[in-house]
Formats: sequence, C-alpha cells, structure tokens
Amino acid sequence: MIRIVTPDLYDSSLALLRQMHRLRYRVFKQRMGWKVTCQGEEERDEFDLLEPVYILVLDQDEDVIGSWRILPTTGPNMLRDVFPQVLNGRPVPESPTIWEISRFALDCPSDGQNCLANLNTVTSKLFCGLIHHCLQEGIDQVLAVYDPSIGRILPRVGVFPLWRSGPPLDRSVRAMVGLFDVDETVFARVLANAGFLGLVDHGAGQLEAVSSVPDIAIAARQSGVSERGLNEGVQSLAG
Repeated sequence: MIRIVTPDLYDSSLALLRQMHRLRYRVFKQRMGWKVTCQGEEERDEFDLLEPVYILVLDQDEDVIGSWRILPTTGPNMLRDVFPQVLNGRPVPESPTIWEISRFALDCPSDGQNCLANLNTVTSKLFCGLIHHCLQEGIDQVLAVYDPSIGRILPRVGVFPLWRSGPPLDRSVRAMVGLFDVDETVFARVLANAGFLGLVDHGAGQLEAVSSVPDIAIAARQSGVSERGLNEGVQSLAG
C-alpha cells in the first residue's frame, strides 16, 4: 500500500508518521552516520515543521518501509537553505509548480538475491505515489537532493533527470541535485518498469499498486471506483 499523508491527514496518521521518523533514524543516523537532529530514536528536522506532504510505502503488516518528504520550492527547503553548494553556482529553482523531495529512506527486507528487487519495487512505489500526487496537485517538476548511490537506482525505475549537478565544489558533500519532470509519460514508464498496470485510489491518501486485470477489478469493487474507468486507464497506459 502507498500512503499520501497531507497535513489534513496528520492526526489520523500519527502512528505511521512516528514509524517514518524511526525509519529515518535507522537510515540516516545509524546506517549512514549523518549528523541529524534526533528525538530519542526518531529523526526530525526543521523542515518537518513546515507541513510537508509525506509519501509512505507500507508492507503487508502495514509497517513503513519507504518514505519521502515533499516541500514547495517557494518556501524554505533543503536545497536552498542547507545544500546550495551542490548547485555549483546554478540558481536555485523556485516555482509553485516545482517541489523538492527529500529524506528518501528505504528499509525493506534483505533476503540475498531478492534485495535489489525489493529496493526497486519500494522505490517504484514511492515514485508512483509521488507522481500521482503531483498530477493531482498541478506540480510538474520535482527537485531531488540525493546520494550518488540513489542515482544508480533511478534508471532502473525509469526516472531520468532533465539536468543534474556535477560533483559539488565542497568535496565534503557527496550529494547531487537533479530536476525531474513528473507527467503522464513518466508515470506510465515508472508503472511499466515496475510491472504495475496502475494505481487504485481508496481515498484518504490510500493508494494501491495493481499488477493484473483481476487485481484492478477487485480493487475497483472495494474502493467504489468505476471498473470501466480503471480499464480505460489501463488501455491508455498500454497504448
């Protein structure tokens, strides 16, 4: 399941958000050794106080195994206020239709040869949730500050930057920044690369990635969505 947690859903999603902050603590503090602000075993920073949108991926036990944070570039954001050096002098993009994604965190099961497949699947679901939300909200581009290791995953997901920065002049920083289009073409490519036929919206920020026509029919009945409409969407993706 994919969850889009907008500020109006914070109160009903408190348990999931706390899981997300604990995931970020494990990834950024314990695994990567970053100097991050923590409260107990939860990683939080000043940007979490700005009512961002969170994209979450849940496993079958409804535990958070992937997350992303989205903020508008018209206000405070990590690129402008923390990592401007990665742009190497390029102006910081700022527009109501360009949002920044940050705090990309994954914690999916690692079972040998399936580890990479699990990472790709969770990453694809995060992108599906992100693009779905952007299309709904009129956001047509996203900025991402990311580690080079994440950059190696993106082509496998089907996401390619319009431009990306080179190595920052400050050699103590390993991050780079990329600008990405989010539109129907990118959405279809990410879905296809992941083997998904589409997303079913169950309401209240709950999305389900489906990979077969029977799944779509069942999901349509459960969510009250028109099965005909979903099938038309599948046909448009196939075309």
